[in-house]
Amino acid sequence: MSSPVVLIAGGEEFLADREVLRIVRATKAADPEIERRDVDADSDAGFAQFVDASSPGLFGESALVVVDAIECASDALQQAVLTMIGDETNTTRVLLVQRGLVKGRGFVDKIKKSSATTLTFEKPKGKAFDDFIVSEFKHFKRKVSADAVGQLRRAVGDDLRALAAAVSQLSSDIDGDTINADDVEKYYEGMAGVSGFSISDAMFEGRVTAAITALRWAIERDPNVGPMVIATAANALRGLVAVQGAPSGIQEAELARIAGIPPWKVRSVRDTVRKWRPASMADAALLLTRADAALKGGEIDELGRIEVLEPIQRQALLERTVVSIARSSGR
Repeated sequence: MSSPVVLIAGGEEFLADREVLRIVRATKAADPEIERRDVDADSDAGFAQFVDASSPGLFGESALVVVDAIECASDALQQAVLTMIGDETNTTRVLLVQRGLVKGRGFVDKIKKSSATTLTFEKPKGKAFDDFIVSEFKHFKRKVSADAVGQLRRAVGDDLRALAAAVSQLSSDIDGDTINADDVEKYYEGMAGVSGFSISDAMFEGRVTAAITALRWAIERDPNVGPMVIATAANALRGLVAVQGAPSGIQEAELARIAGIPPWKVRSVRDTVRKWRPASMADAALLLTRADAALKGGEIDELGRIEVLEPIQRQALLERTVVSIARSSGR
């Protein structure tokens, strides 16, 4: 960090989160004793949190202050940030993370015009999406054909977090030097139709019978569809969590971008979210995580031994997971 204050702008959450993690790791590598201190600028206590986080520690320990959702900062917090940036004697390292592009534009522009370092991460457009996917595969030292890139976007969509997760899964589960369109199509066969989104939608809407019917039909078509069902459900749950945590009054287009869902689906997702409590969502996330681990590696018994599941056991596990989550809706 050449400047003690860095603004991560552009509003693309996945890339912003990744850059925050990169900077934190690099900073800790250079200074293992540094302490990360998080500030929620969207909180009523944001200013107080910032003052506490940026104050010297009792024993003089150094800190890296990460201020999330800086565009939502109160007037007091804005003034404190600008004062810190203007203080040439300041050595406190601060990361300012911009989430939305609608609020706080004037304040963010002031930061950009200041001595703070600005790193911009915007959602890619057009060919840049394909370049992002190719670069993700390169991270895993894998090659991917151009038609496979297009097939992956059709199966998963244009949410960067979901695409990165899909690339990770494909790189882990598909053999061979180059991943082609046939590999993607077979792997994500269920996601394009009934075995992916239909199961997920029915499950989170609490339609137990419809979810189980769709799941069994998907398994009939492809006995190995389990990991994709779980991946689709996990993506859908992330969208629900994002919508539930969004500030009131936010525009549908902005909410769609934050949640990684098509704009036309915002209203239906909002209706679904009303049926869920945060605790139930957390339970659903835990069930999906356990199911994903069991399907890919096996279940752990009471003695700590790993048992690789037979096909009938895999189906039973999927059905239990789907039913448990669907029945949690409305509780």
